[in-house]
Amino acid sequence: MLIDVSYFVSGPRHIQNASTSKTAGADSLAVTGHIEAYIKELQPIFLEAMLGVEEAKIANKFIEQATCDNDYFAVELLDRTDDDKYWTVLKQLKEPFADYVLFNILRDASSQATITGNVRLKCANEYVSPIKAQVIAWNRMVDANVKFILWAREGNCPIPLETQTNMLNRINQFNL
Repeated sequence: MLIDVSYFVSGPRHIQNASTSKTAGADSLAVTGHIEAYIKELQPIFLEAMLGVEEAKIANKFIEQATCDNDYFAVELLDRTDDDKYWTVLKQLKEPFADYVLFNILRDASSQATITGNVRLKCANEYVSPIKAQVIAWNRMVDANVKFILWAREGNCPIPLETQTNMLNRINQFNL
């Protein structure tokens, strides 16, 4: 995977009970598993939105080949040089991808799925993710994506990009 749970252990993306410890409690293991599932599911979607369909397929294969034992694409553990074009591109996308994952986790946590539809229960003592945190995560991702595109336009990107415009559009808490 492009990132791991360590992006959610502390700092602006902190998720309660997220842990990289192998001896973590049951709550931490459940949260970690939940985050890892999001990372695994969203990675191809994010790369396709940022790189284009064909380049995303190649990048995903590159990540699979470069992944170490803990199922995390650890650039510093690879014996690669700076001229490896996918290594160069993917290291630029780690931070925005972490924000993309956080945005999706927060979005999905704001409602409860039932057979008859999605319900938000205010009186059931359930936590509902704040929309402001979602907006901040999305806009932080967009800022990093814009920097990535500017970096690419300066001739630094060794692969052709087909970035979806929605990945470069900021939002506000009213989604306007």
